Amino acid sequence: MAERGTTLGPSHRLIMEERENMKLTGVRKVQAFEPKEITLETDLGLLSVRGERLGVKHLDLQQGEVHIEGYIDSLIYARQNGSSGRESLVKRIFR
Repeated sequence: MAERGTTLGPSHRLIMEERENMKLTGVRKVQAFEPKEITLETDLGLLSVRGERLGVKHLDLQQGEVHIEGYIDSLIYARQNGSSGRESLVKRIFR
């Protein structure tokens, strides 16, 4: 696997407009989807998008693209501990 920063390595881009629309690339999977939180598995780890009335406007996992709309309060990346981040998600679900 190529290292981050090379043209062949993982790529993740986030563009937010007015805290109401967000376009992401490098998305592998939607882990959880609720009107107040969307959790995505990206090329650079888990990303939790928190806010109000969140919705997925466009989803193309083959291209790794997601467009989210709604009022965005916060973006939180989970730390990577050498795993894919799934363990921390499971711990969060069963709290």
